[in-house]
Amino acid sequence: MQCLIAPAPVRNLDRIIRAIAYLVTLCAVSTGFAGEQKLIKITSHKQDGRTEFHVQNLQDADVTVTIEMELKNLESSVPVPYTATIPPRATVTAISLKAIDSKEDSSWSYTYYATWGSLHVKHDDSYLYYLPYPTGESFPVSQGFHGKYSHTGGDCYSIDFKMPEGSPVHAAREGVVAGIKDDSTVGGSSKKYEWDANYVLIRHPDGTLGHYVHLEKGGVTVKVGDTVKAGQLIGYSGNTGHSTGPHLHFAVFKAKSGKQRETIPVKFRTNELLAEVLAEGRSYTAF
Repeated sequence: MQCLIAPAPVRNLDRIIRAIAYLVTLCAVSTGFAGEQKLIKITSHKQDGRTEFHVQNLQDADVTVTIEMELKNLESSVPVPYTATIPPRATVTAISLKAIDSKEDSSWSYTYYATWGSLHVKHDDSYLYYLPYPTGESFPVSQGFHGKYSHTGGDCYSIDFKMPEGSPVHAAREGVVAGIKDDSTVGGSSKKYEWDANYVLIRHPDGTLGHYVHLEKGGVTVKVGDTVKAGQLIGYSGNTGHSTGPHLHFAVFKAKSGKQRETIPVKFRTNELLAEVLAEGRSYTAF
């Protein structure tokens, strides 16, 4: 997804048409993850003969942004495309433009992309994740890593657990709740439901993010800022968003750019003590 901005004519940088674009994307997440929220806000203003672009993170988690620009008679303070991770609720000066020849007309336009997560985190590969449901419960994996239906590209290391609606969902790893959505009542196999999935997003101690998706309406039992323990109840499964049937979609990820995230192949605690890859079609019991 992208938002194209029409060129903004400038004469000697005295007349500026501000082009402000908003885009929310979850990096080709075909299962419809995060609801249609604005992740960031970009504003521009003129100062000391330059046009500065400021990026504001509107969320309580890291957000990575990529800004692409088309420039005429303008030089940028940083190389473009520009990609950076913006800390939670922070505002940064991203790009500053200055005319190359003040006697000539100048113009700029930009497109931006934003996704949850940081570029700079490193996953703790030694961590063993809990299965995201209560001890003693068992559910089948309906789609595993590299699943042909939707687990491709930036979503390739995701797991779908086939669960009846209303099944308890527990945290697979400890962390801080960084985002929630639980107001959606709709879902279906059409991509028109892509932004309608209810979810919980948890920031782990190593900075990666855990995503629990397709929860039922009102099915989130935690709030942003809560510290949760592994195995703690965080919500109830559902069938909201782009979904072909009731299930829980779980993934751990970091940002790869503003255009794409990178899911991580994680290991789970199971009744077999360790399963590096949960096999599609098999059921696993939490303990």
